[in-house]
Formats: sequence, structure tokens, C-alpha cells
Amino acid sequence: MPVSSSHQVHGPAPSARREKAALELEIKEARRAVLVVNTRSRQAARAYSDAKRRLVEKGIALEASYPVRNAERLPEIVRDEIAKGSRFIIVGGGDGTVSSVVDYFAYTNAVFGLLPLGTANSFARTLGIPIDLPSAVDVLVDGRVADVDLGKINDDYFANGSSIGMPAIVGRSTPHRLKRWLGRGAYALVGAASFSHYAPFRCTVTVDGREHAFDALDIRIANGGYQGGVLVAPEAHLESGRIVVHILEGPSKWALAREWARVALDLPFAPGKTTVLQADGLTIATVPSQHVAVDGEVITRTPVDVSVARNALLLMAPKDYQDR
Repeated sequence: MPVSSSHQVHGPAPSARREKAALELEIKEARRAVLVVNTRSRQAARAYSDAKRRLVEKGIALEASYPVRNAERLPEIVRDEIAKGSRFIIVGGGDGTVSSVVDYFAYTNAVFGLLPLGTANSFARTLGIPIDLPSAVDVLVDGRVADVDLGKINDDYFANGSSIGMPAIVGRSTPHRLKRWLGRGAYALVGAASFSHYAPFRCTVTVDGREHAFDALDIRIANGGYQGGVLVAPEAHLESGRIVVHILEGPSKWALAREWARVALDLPFAPGKTTVLQADGLTIATVPSQHVAVDGEVITRTPVDVSVARNALLLMAPKDYQDR
């Protein structure tokens, strides 16, 4: 059952297109960047060295480069570089790293460059940025500046997706070390262990003053289509001006197992099981209160206000990426 608010979304104004084109020209003429990489794992540490070498070989002068082992320092470093006036900041890491820093990029003239070095790399998949490092570096060097929407949970920006229910539990419970060893398989292992004591919950979503109530098994809040590296919300687009919410309904947790098995097999959700809501803003409350994960990292609990931040993030996208 799709539910949608009636707000109209328009394309970017001519002035915004000119500003993006001018910023892209400035970056490509200056050929300067700052590199910040989450090097918590050995693989990411090797990728940092490789990316640094490839960028220099492509003629990019690195004004500063930061291999960061303590992920808590990443937002501070990015904030300080933006405050210094750095125009192009390349960030290497996974979806959690991306969402930890996008708050500082939002509505600034700093362009975000993405090196996808995570487990799922959902934001990169949404943008069409290649997952292999050489091709991702090519996008940073030869891509185009686009502006895309960010989502917001209360006052926190997020890049790609948020979840309430089992995905949030799994994200909260999966150790970083296990993700480093097993990749996306770590989520499946922890999910199987968590499933035995999982229970449905009551959910109320308020859109344009109208309440919609559900017995929910799982809630996905999507700015982009991918979560956990899997396409789960094909209706979601980074330039739509809308947040997409999928609510998987049902009294039995076995329905959740069946639906996620369909996702794993790249099959669509079964008709009638999922309600889809689209709006520029809404409120979600649950009984009992549930954890809320943003791009795999738990940040708060319900109730939450959810909204879209229109054209909030400037980023270096593939040359054929079409922003609206």
C-alpha cells in the first residue's frame, strides 16, 4: 500500500547549476585535495597507501593526508579541514564513516569525494561509484560535481539509509573485528543469533498530520536505494526530495526471515507485505521503543523525526551521474 504526500519537487535552479559547474572547474584546475581515510583495518591501511599513490600519479596534489586509526577522530579532522576552506576532501571508509562526517559537509562549498572501503558500501552503490579502488580513484579525478539530498533523523544527517528493527539490532551487535573477518557474512551470522528473541512491535507513522499504524517487523528509511549492500528500496533516489519508508508488516517474525531471504536472492518483497510511504518529512513512534541505526551505526531510539535535506551534499560523482 503506497502512501505519498503531495509536495512537489522541482529540479535545481540555473544558479545552482552554474555554481556546481564553477566549483567543478575550480577543483579540476587546482588539482588539490585533502585525503582522510579510516585505517582501522589492515586492508584499509593498505588501501590508504595505494590511493595516496594513485592520486599523486594522476596529478592530484594532496594538501594534507590523514590515515586515521581511531574512527572517532574522523569527524573532527573533516570539520577542521572544512573550516580551513578546503574545497575537495576525499574520505575513505564504509557507510558508517560516510555518515559520521556528512553533517560537516552539509550546505557548505566543500566537495565530498568517496573512496568506498567498507563492508557494504551502500552509498557508493547508490551513486554508481565503483567498489574497486583504481576505478573509484578515476571518479575522484575525472568525475563531476553533483548535489544530492541527505536524510535527517532528528538533527543528524545521514547519507543513505536508516533502519528500525532487526537491521538496527544487527548493526549494533556486530563487532568490527567480525566484519573485518567475514565481510557482509558477519551481518548474517549475528542476525541468525539475534533472531530467536526478536519480536514484532507497534509502529505509528505520522505524515502531513495523518497517523498510519502498523504491526511492524522491520522499518527501512531510505534516502538511497541500497542498505547493507543490497537494493532494498528501488523507489528511493538521492535527488527526489523525498524520504522513502518501507514498513514490513505481520505478526510473525518468520515473515521477516522469508522476506530477507528474498532480498538475499535478489527477489522483490512479496506483494501486500510491505507498506511504502514517501514524504519530505514524517514522524515515527514505536511501542516498545526501538533502536535506530543510521548507515549501520545505532544513533538513537524511537520516537524520531525524519526529513529530507534537499541538495545538501556536494560530491564528486561519476561522469554519467545525472542529478536533478
